[in-house]
Amino acid sequence: MQGRIASFLLLIGLVALTSHAGHAQDYPVRPIKLIVHTTPGSSSDVTARLVAQDMGRRLGQQMVVDNRAGAGGSIGVDVVAKAPADGYTLLVGASSVMVMLPAVSKRKLPYDADADFAPIGRIGVSPFLLVVNSQSGIKSLDELLASAKANPEKISYASAGPGTNPHMLGEMLSLLSGSPLRHVPYKGPGPAQVDLLGGSVDMQFDTPSATQALIRAGKLRALAVTDTTRLAALPEVPTVGELGYPQLQLLGWTALYAPRATPPTVLAKLQHTLKETLQSPQVRAKLQAMGDTETDALIGDALLQEQRKSRARWRKLAQDRGIALD
Repeated sequence: MQGRIASFLLLIGLVALTSHAGHAQDYPVRPIKLIVHTTPGSSSDVTARLVAQDMGRRLGQQMVVDNRAGAGGSIGVDVVAKAPADGYTLLVGASSVMVMLPAVSKRKLPYDADADFAPIGRIGVSPFLLVVNSQSGIKSLDELLASAKANPEKISYASAGPGTNPHMLGEMLSLLSGSPLRHVPYKGPGPAQVDLLGGSVDMQFDTPSATQALIRAGKLRALAVTDTTRLAALPEVPTVGELGYPQLQLLGWTALYAPRATPPTVLAKLQHTLKETLQSPQVRAKLQAMGDTETDALIGDALLQEQRKSRARWRKLAQDRGIALD
């Protein structure tokens, strides 16, 4: 009797293994949906479409981008958390929703950034530029901090919304100045930049892709970049570390995720394809033109460990500064 039971259990195991192997071998047999939690035209959206085109070609199936913005990005993220774990619904998730939002939210989010997702890999990495209006008299980061200290709560900074990377960078800058800066949140980086150009706010942390043209046109002045190395496209802009403020180092990133229960064989195929895409000279050139930095791709658990480490860092700042989003 026991022998029959053992044989039956072995048969079940073999069927399961065969099923997973067959799934990976056949996968994908239909288009794959990429959920992007930001609006069309955002940096995450542009990166997603670039990578989707190349990955889809390699997989032999179209990857369709579906924008689901709202609630700070949590709507789109939750869609994938609750989607079937079959490899046909994936998330293009930015560090803002996988690191920052969980770090500063007082309320329980509808998703768990670690438990609900299987990380495939990071697809785009970009620092932020601290920029001011070119008509501003502030010409360096030291001058900005001195002005903030001399004028408490009068120097303002724009952000793409509460709990975003630019907001937390502004809070860190306020901490370094020893005097509070005035936070002016917007519904996105675009409207924030409009007011910066119009003189309604004093400064903004924004991506190189959104600011390079305006810097070259003389409309914005870049004071620093939040990377450990200077940007090849803007070599004259010093890093925050060079200026003595390594606390401001921060890279925003976009990564590809699947629902947690996705078969390992399918994840492995997606990870392998993503690696090939990111090694493509054409794709790398386009990502660099957008302002992405040269960085080793973080695949699978390496990405999970990085987001946990980063979240712990910014959660401490949020607690120290009393930041808690309802």
